[in-house]
Amino acid sequence: MKRFQLQSTAFKNIAFSLLGLAWLNAAPAQANVNLNDYISYLPTGASVGFAAENLNRQQTIADYNQQILMLPASTQKVFTALAAKLTLGDEFQFATDLVSSAKISNKTLQGDLSIRFSGDPTLRSGQLYQLLAQLKQQGIDTINGNIVLDTSIFNSHDRGLGWIWNDLTMCFNAPPSAASIDGNCFSVELNASGAIGELVQASVPSHFPVQVFSQVRIVSAQEAANCAFDVVVNDNNRYTLKGCIARQSNPFGLSFAVQDTDAYAIAIVMNQLQKLKINVNGQIRLALQPTNGTILASHYSKPLPDLLKQMMKKSDNQIADSLFRRIGYQYYQKPVSFQQSALAMRQILSKQAEIDFGNSQIADGSGLSRQNLISPAALLQALDYISRHEDTLGLLDTFPIAGQDGTLSGRGSMGEAPLAKNLIAKTGALKGVYNLAGFMQNAKGERIAFVQFINGYSTGDLESRTKRSPLVNFEKGVFNALYQNP
Repeated sequence: MKRFQLQSTAFKNIAFSLLGLAWLNAAPAQANVNLNDYISYLPTGASVGFAAENLNRQQTIADYNQQILMLPASTQKVFTALAAKLTLGDEFQFATDLVSSAKISNKTLQGDLSIRFSGDPTLRSGQLYQLLAQLKQQGIDTINGNIVLDTSIFNSHDRGLGWIWNDLTMCFNAPPSAASIDGNCFSVELNASGAIGELVQASVPSHFPVQVFSQVRIVSAQEAANCAFDVVVNDNNRYTLKGCIARQSNPFGLSFAVQDTDAYAIAIVMNQLQKLKINVNGQIRLALQPTNGTILASHYSKPLPDLLKQMMKKSDNQIADSLFRRIGYQYYQKPVSFQQSALAMRQILSKQAEIDFGNSQIADGSGLSRQNLISPAALLQALDYISRHEDTLGLLDTFPIAGQDGTLSGRGSMGEAPLAKNLIAKTGALKGVYNLAGFMQNAKGERIAFVQFINGYSTGDLESRTKRSPLVNFEKGVFNALYQNP
């Protein structure tokens, strides 16, 4: 039988005449792939949970600790994608609105202008500029009132419980706030070409309203091996770089996450209004409650299917947690905290997709939190639901394809046949965590759903040289066995 290529649309149209019963009601069957044959490839101390199901036959073909609770990392995004489809729908778009109840006369808006943010994780500063430029197009060059930033759609903290404190300045950890501009991430150029002992020079492009101070010393390559480089955040988006680095002949760039997102948005808005030569005879302030009025102009994100594709293929944390918060907002019809959004997602998936979470814990939508605890069995149920309802969900195209795109494009264990282009999966990686959740076709063309959780992965003193080798050997063995399974 010719092996099926997952990137084609035919993957969605495979007949499932054998799937007459739900996964939970399938008759128990003896697992055919013994994980014990491959566990020895992994470093001592690693914990494994694995589950695989032949969806055509409704048959369990691999079962190893599938009820154990483990860190899901970014495989958590499978839950988020499914909940977003069920709750928000394909027509959903994030909107950024200019709102006012004031009249326009003599090129002047006679009152306050509100900028109503909705948590759009893809909003760029150029798009915000074009939105504000529509005021000029409507003949407004003066605002005789205040600029009000309405970020009331979200409440409480802009980070999930269990996010690691020393990752908070990294852009993959940028806060999914209501006002999110350029992903709440900015760049810095560092010049370490000076003499040994001098300070590294740091410069920030003028359009980023942040301050960066360098206390980083230039040292020899030998000294740099035992030298730390760190960033300390102060009030009002002021950053201090500390430590030392080896001398480098060419400048190089680093990126950091914005910490005070409201102050950042305020500074960008005022700067853009000045560039547009729109005078403001008032102050800029934050809304204490949702603002209402006539919508003067709007900017919309791409629709949900496009957002989900970017979230899944690139493992975009900010899209995931922005959607996670909007799911909670939609479910409760009010601003909610991360904890309330977690409860909403759990209830949505339990009721609509009949997923049995048991004692699982949900803390966010991205998988960044170390408080997430999920069993492979629960995630396998989500995959089963996605497969059975693919005609209406359209989620399979969002998964990375082994050897082709997304976070699976360069995975060493899957770069060759029969796995390359024949396996799609959401990856999940944190320090010590290597997870996968997705689908593949076996040699008979039958669809296999699988969940791989590996936690506590460490190669100890050999970490820098052999870190991935045990993982590659394990995955090659397991997934080739699933492919060949009769």
